[in-house]
Amino acid sequence: MNLSNPVSAADSDVVWDRFLPSEYSSSSSSSSTTWSALWKKELYFRTRYNLIHKGKMSFWFDLPSRKKCYMISARELYIEDADSIIDWRWFSIPDANAKYHLGIPDCRFSEVVVCVDLCHFEIGGKITTSLLSSMTTYITYLVYFVFSQNCVWFEDEDEEDNPVEVFYWTCWSNNGQYRTIYFHRERQDGNDDGFYPKKRADGWMESELGEFFNRGDEDDELLMTIETGIKENIVVQGIEIRPKKE
Repeated sequence: MNLSNPVSAADSDVVWDRFLPSEYSSSSSSSSTTWSALWKKELYFRTRYNLIHKGKMSFWFDLPSRKKCYMISARELYIEDADSIIDWRWFSIPDANAKYHLGIPDCRFSEVVVCVDLCHFEIGGKITTSLLSSMTTYITYLVYFVFSQNCVWFEDEDEEDNPVEVFYWTCWSNNGQYRTIYFHRERQDGNDDGFYPKKRADGWMESELGEFFNRGDEDDELLMTIETGIKENIVVQGIEIRPKKE
């Protein structure tokens, strides 16, 4: 037996094949030559947070569900008055931390946008449903960071900040979803039904915008609009779309 170049169990294609979506697995007849030429372990890590669409979107697979996930960067979102330096400031990464000391966590994209002084906060995003996994319930989240708590809604920690109104619909559907959420602080007392933000493992915050079921049998667009009153010092990374946990 030749042991000069052993392959450990952790590097085995058989092991890593189980973590990959069906279109990349060894059993799939649609697997391309490019993918099959790679070790499955290498292929798995290549599918983690890949930048696509000229660096304005991030794509990866949720594990172990093997479902497709995306994050739409701030540059790819509609942001009202985004070019106004009075209301919004765009910062490149890592300049935001190195030059301006904002303390922003690691970011998937090359830049972020900061809400500086705004009386009307409006952000919109959209994604083509054909990009997503079929027969899957998805939840979307606004991913953001508050780099300073010296803001009007933090003066009294018992005071509620302005509610955030979310409108959520698909182009070919007559039924839209409206819901009210909050950005101001984490809430830990019981089931909040997604109305309050949560701290992520990567240091960012996320607020749940809504959920929808993607049948995958039609080419549609999911659209999201986020509106609220005065907000300051919120750093927006993007909108994330990922499968609902069972």
